[in-house]
Amino acid sequence: MKHLLAIILMAISLPLMGQTNDFTGKITYDYQFQSPETGEDITKKMKKFFGTEKHFFINSENYHAYDEEGTLRQLYQSKTNTYYFRSPNNQQLIAVEAEKRVSEIISVEHSTEKTEVMGRSCHKLVIKTEHDETTYWYNPDISVNPKKFKNHNFGGWSTFMKASNGALPLKFKVEAPNYIWVSEAVAIQEMELSNQDFNILTSRNQNE
Repeated sequence: MKHLLAIILMAISLPLMGQTNDFTGKITYDYQFQSPETGEDITKKMKKFFGTEKHFFINSENYHAYDEEGTLRQLYQSKTNTYYFRSPNNQQLIAVEAEKRVSEIISVEHSTEKTEVMGRSCHKLVIKTEHDETTYWYNPDISVNPKKFKNHNFGGWSTFMKASNGALPLKFKVEAPNYIWVSEAVAIQEMELSNQDFNILTSRNQNE
């Protein structure tokens, strides 16, 4: 009887051992910008377009992000597959169908090279498009189910999520014609977030 009970318990526990919970919470990133031609620090110049920090909140289906001043910069809702972003020209929120692709993906390359970010060993991934090249560093322990974001083509998010198996970036480096943009996590906080927290009507600027 004891042997039978042990077998039953093992059969139940084995599938659970392979399961991981979606990360729900906040990741804070610091931004740095450089000129690709001179290497000059242009972070202050780029602040009006991107801010200097990103306060990124995500649950299993949605995400939104604020800058260091509490201004809502991004919001994504998987139920409607709608992506909202703030225009750098007039600071108005613009809604787009996230299924749209901004640029063509040329290649996705995994690397054996690893980097530590916040004491976590991170895998390296390089995604090249017709407009830029982005290097991502991610840790599989900080991840969500990529299936929930499979239609989020805008900004190449679905491509990255598929390649990282749902792991969230802890650092990335964008090499574009006009700038080099480095974003690196400085804080990770698990927290409970419901889908209502990502409603466009309630996800307003935190300083309003």
